[in-house]
Amino acid sequence: MHYWLASFKAAALVIRLLLASVLLIGIVIYFADNIAVSLLPLYRDIFQIISSDFTVLFLGLSKEGADHVIRLNVSLPHAIAVAGHLVMPHPEAVATVSTLVGNIFHPLAVGLIFVLTWPAYSWKNFIIRLLTLLLLLFLETIVDVPLLLGGNLWGVFLDNLSPGSWSPLTAWADFLQGGGRYALGIAAAVASIAISDSAINFTQRTQ
Repeated sequence: MHYWLASFKAAALVIRLLLASVLLIGIVIYFADNIAVSLLPLYRDIFQIISSDFTVLFLGLSKEGADHVIRLNVSLPHAIAVAGHLVMPHPEAVATVSTLVGNIFHPLAVGLIFVLTWPAYSWKNFIIRLLTLLLLLFLETIVDVPLLLGGNLWGVFLDNLSPGSWSPLTAWADFLQGGGRYALGIAAAVASIAISDSAINFTQRTQ
């Protein structure tokens, strides 16, 4: 009996993972560009808050070889100090950085795996957990991309003017590109599980 129960749970887990994989692959193939385009105004606004020294000339989707990327072109409207060096603006100078569109979905992939494999008390618990995860990952992605682009942009200046130097933005960009997005996906999943479980327990206590 225990053997069959364990086998059933294992089969259910595999099915959930397969469904999540198919769903995510479908989203990435058919809707990734549309989702990225819909987020561009938020990306632009947040980038200009964190990197107000630059003027955004272009922020949109582009192709680099076979890859679809979010590309940012900026100019420098005034002189800035970078690691003790004074960088003067030039009317024809344009700095360009980019990130893969698919990077947006890395935290979602990890988060979904955790949420789908973690046992839920009920369908209500599962739905609250899933909605919470999507909300947290939405907040994550609207900050993730602007910070990454800003970090890569400052990295261009630092690599040329002061190799080996760093800034909070470049450190964050290095974190994201070194697997940080997966860590954020796990953190969002753990938080969504905790929040949904707490909401269900609170509802049961107040009934």
